[in-house]
Amino acid sequence: MRYAIRYRNELEFKELIEKSTIDLSDGVSKAINTMRKHKGYMLNSVRYSISNGSLEGINNKIKVLKRVSYGYNSFYNFRLRILVVSRLFVSEYKNNISFKGVLKNAKQHCIA
Repeated sequence: MRYAIRYRNELEFKELIEKSTIDLSDGVSKAINTMRKHKGYMLNSVRYSISNGSLEGINNKIKVLKRVSYGYNSFYNFRLRILVVSRLFVSEYKNNISFKGVLKNAKQHCIA
């Protein structure tokens, strides 16, 4: 089964789920019966390579931050903290310095 999932072999995975579980242990047969109940979802996970794992990671990061921060006075501050922790926020001060340096060099090149 691991081989079929790893190499996204949908037909082999479907055949393995449909096989008889009489000679297998109780734990394995219970797991396969659960897979049969959710067969459509399992086949979709083999068929497509997309996942919501990254979104779940972001949600977990926000929940941990909310728990650790003991609450914020405003949503704006909480939002900024999420952006800083996620490394999606660059301060305006940092942007102004880099843009000023680029603009100075551009003006000097235009004058020359």
